[in-house]
Amino acid sequence: MKTYTATITRKKTKFSVIMPIHNEERYLYYSLPSIYKLKPDEVILIFDRCTDNSLKVARKIAKHFKYLDKTKFIELNEPSPKWKFRVAYLRRYGFKLAKNNIILNTDADTILDPKIREYIKYICKDKIALISFGRKTYPITFQDFITRIVSTINPKMGFTGIYAFSKKAWIETENQEAVKKIVRAEDTHLRISISKKYRVAFIKTNSIHLRPNESKNRHYIKGYTYWTVKKNPIWKAFLHSIIYLRPQLLTGYIHARIKIKQ
Repeated sequence: MKTYTATITRKKTKFSVIMPIHNEERYLYYSLPSIYKLKPDEVILIFDRCTDNSLKVARKIAKHFKYLDKTKFIELNEPSPKWKFRVAYLRRYGFKLAKNNIILNTDADTILDPKIREYIKYICKDKIALISFGRKTYPITFQDFITRIVSTINPKMGFTGIYAFSKKAWIETENQEAVKKIVRAEDTHLRISISKKYRVAFIKTNSIHLRPNESKNRHYIKGYTYWTVKKNPIWKAFLHSIIYLRPQLLTGYIHARIKIKQ
């Protein structure tokens, strides 16, 4: 993976932003303005069975930034029985709706760094089809602190749920039936699929994740997908569990390997 330095460009790159939303009215006041400040050509908000005022809040913010005409408010209430991971279904529903080839994926509890706008132009250049953007957590967690140290030592290493990619490359490389079967890490599945044919990059930014989750269940699932999606060797799972203090990750990894062998 390769790192880049942001430069000022006069020509605007058209891109779409996709963001699933499930009862996020509290965080939309932070995340949605950061999207509009990037000045995307299109914003697609996927409201997943919301029971709060997320839709009302989103419309209010879009109106304030004069983005109502460029924002699609999609409400999805029907079940998705063919998909094991609901979020994977929601994101890809939005990806298919996007009118632009370049798509930026983000979450409702994340504040985007304005500099992301300057890096998006690198998509589709030099065979780069995906760029992931680093983020920090607030409040800071031990795991995030370690991640910052690792990324300082190796700035090319990393992947987060904030990423821009080529829609054409995604359609060409990701197996749509395979992604329906995964239970987590659908974003990693997309990155791995694209990386088999195109270049991917990681860029450190000051984006902020407002809802870090370091629960044991989260670690277990992460370990499970460490094998089912990433196919990482056991030494990597062991090393990760030790460095990041995530013992349940190793448990999930071992359970995944045992289950698949049976």
